Amino acid sequence: MIGFAETFGAILATFLIPTFIGLGIMSAGARFLSPKYLAAFTIGIYLWFFSDTIGDASLLGVSEGFTGGVWQFALWLCFAIGVIILFAIDTKMFAEGPLGIGFGFSIPLLVAIAVGMHGFGEGAAVGATAATTTSSNLIDAFGGLSAGVAFVLHKGLEPMMVGAAYWIYARDHAKDAVGRLKDIVVLTLAFTLPGIVGGASAYYIIQAFPNADYTYVFALGLGTSIYAAVRLARPLFQGTGSKGESLKVACLIVLGFTCLYTAALLHS
Repeated sequence: MIGFAETFGAILATFLIPTFIGLGIMSAGARFLSPKYLAAFTIGIYLWFFSDTIGDASLLGVSEGFTGGVWQFALWLCFAIGVIILFAIDTKMFAEGPLGIGFGFSIPLLVAIAVGMHGFGEGAAVGATAATTTSSNLIDAFGGLSAGVAFVLHKGLEPMMVGAAYWIYARDHAKDAVGRLKDIVVLTLAFTLPGIVGGASAYYIIQAFPNADYTYVFALGLGTSIYAAVRLARPLFQGTGSKGESLKVACLIVLGFTCLYTAALLHS
């Protein structure tokens, strides 16, 4: 077993720092790329994120066919609830008019929650592993250096979806650099809080309930992430629609997908 203080410190560092950096990179990128291109890059990230998260959710029990019973239905239900709840909050998502539709900073905040929800399961996996491992070294307990690097890269790339949503829908929310920094800090906390809570709670839950299953949390996070995908897709349909523009969008989607895919390769 690895001590709680060391585990919690590692969770804070590996969630908060990469997320803040990822949001900062998107802020820098927004100086050179239009919102459409930011969206395209992060749609690529989302495509691998979705495939990764649905795997963590055991493909919603599809391998069971129609024999999974109530637990299989519960997986599907968690996914459905995740989808519906955020769409119900953002009632202006499909309204005609400007991209923001008056929601402003609320949109990237909802995207942060939508994408960050799966982090509860990731944090829980870290906390549970630390509480039950026979290793005294955090890096070894979590699969070695390459696995640790892969996790940090994931935590830096995934919040770029949040950063893109911020520059698409709320670029005028902050009036100066201080205001922008405050916005980034708020979005960092919104994205990472589920993972931090999941890690801290699972460290003790796994000791009391060794068979605790967090698959359902991943199913919920898979559902909430659909909100992010739809919001990020909207700006792709703005502009001239020229052949050159379509190719740039396609290349950026491939680039975003490849970035998160490469991070996953390190964990294999």
